[in-house]
Amino acid sequence: MILYLLLTSLLIPVNLWAAITPHLHNELSMRALHAVSVVLLLPLLISLWSDRSSIRSVPAVVLAIFLCVMVVVNVQIAAQGMGVEFGWIDHLFLALAALSVEAYYLLEPNATTPLPNQVVDQTD
Repeated sequence: MILYLLLTSLLIPVNLWAAITPHLHNELSMRALHAVSVVLLLPLLISLWSDRSSIRSVPAVVLAIFLCVMVVVNVQIAAQGMGVEFGWIDHLFLALAALSVEAYYLLEPNATTPLPNQVVDQTD
């Protein structure tokens, strides 16, 4: 869980830097950043789906919709490559998505780990 949150938190400055300097990254690094962002957002979506009955519904639904849009947009950008109009805005939203993941797992008391193969004690 800590490793997941650490990786997610690294997306915040990287995406802010990509938003500020949109023409300083190349095709390969841009595709990699968008692909890694999707890979880090998918476990949260799976976790939200599996925990849907035990967590607060309004924040979970808002976060799930936002993350679904981010996954779809970033898969499209990773596949299409450079030349996306207003791509810097997507980097701002990716930073916001990473920040929302951090906030969700630090503030939601019933959230379980988004990573598979970890034992979660829900007896509390």
